[in-house]
Amino acid sequence: MRNEVLTMSSRLISAVQLPSLRISVLHMTFALLFALVGGGIVALPLDWPLRGGIGAGLVALVWSSFTLADTMSLLSRHPARGQRRHPVGLRA
Repeated sequence: MRNEVLTMSSRLISAVQLPSLRISVLHMTFALLFALVGGGIVALPLDWPLRGGIGAGLVALVWSSFTLADTMSLLSRHPARGQRRHPVGLRA
């Protein structure tokens, strides 16, 4: 599927696409940094239950970040974005 935008002059402009190499570098950087933070948690001078809790917090943080990014992506593509369902001041 091609990503195209219809402008006021009715001509089609292709949307800006990130090159696949740039996306691959971003994925590799994310994986490397996630592994380094996980290794840092393992290397902490703490007992294992506390390390597990910090690790679970790291996983929850990453999961919620992906969920937020996905939600924002869906909202930015919604056709009624920016329109309010109820006028300001008239909510019950």
